[in-house]
Amino acid sequence: MEIDQSLELKTDHLFDKVVLYSATGLFATTIILTTIQIFVRLLDLPTFGYLHWTEPAARFILIIATYLGAAVAIRNSEHIAIQFLLERLTKWNPRLGLAVQLLGDLIVIGFLWVAFLGTSTNAIGDWTTSIGGIGVVTAGHIYLGITVGVVLMLIYAVIDVVTLLKGIANGTVHGRFEEGMADE
Repeated sequence: MEIDQSLELKTDHLFDKVVLYSATGLFATTIILTTIQIFVRLLDLPTFGYLHWTEPAARFILIIATYLGAAVAIRNSEHIAIQFLLERLTKWNPRLGLAVQLLGDLIVIGFLWVAFLGTSTNAIGDWTTSIGGIGVVTAGHIYLGITVGVVLMLIYAVIDVVTLLKGIANGTVHGRFEEGMADE
C-alpha cells in the first residue's frame, strides 16, 4: 500500500490526540452497539429489559462522532474540496490561488460560526426536551455534542487561516499547493 505523499504532516499535540481518540472511541462504540443490535435482532435474542437502549445510543453517538470526525478531517486538510480549480489557479497565478484558498477558508469559518450560533442556541433551548429511547439523554445533550464538534472544526479552520497568513507574511507559504508557490 502506498502512502499518500500529498498530505501535509503536522505535529500532533495533546489536544489533537484527544480529539482524534475521542472521535475514534465514539465510532468504535457505535460499531459495538450496532453489532449488539444486529445480533439481538438476527438471533431474536431477548433484551432482558436493558438492551433496548443500544439502538438510540448508537444513533446519538454516531451523530456526535460525525462532527468530531469532521474536526479531525479539517485539521488534516482531508475535507471535501475542489482541488482541481485551486491547483490550476495556483499554477497560473500563485497569488490568485492563495486568495481563493483564503476566501474558501473564510467562507468555511463563516459557515461554522453560523452553525455554532444555531447549535449552541438549540442546546440551551432544548436542554430538557426528551427525544425518546434513552430517558436521561435530551435534545440539548445531542446539540451540545454537535456544538463541541463545530467548535473544534472552527478552531482548526482558524488555525489553518492563521498558518496561511503567517506563511504569506514570512514569504514561506504553507498553503495546500506549495509547489506552485515556489516558482513565484
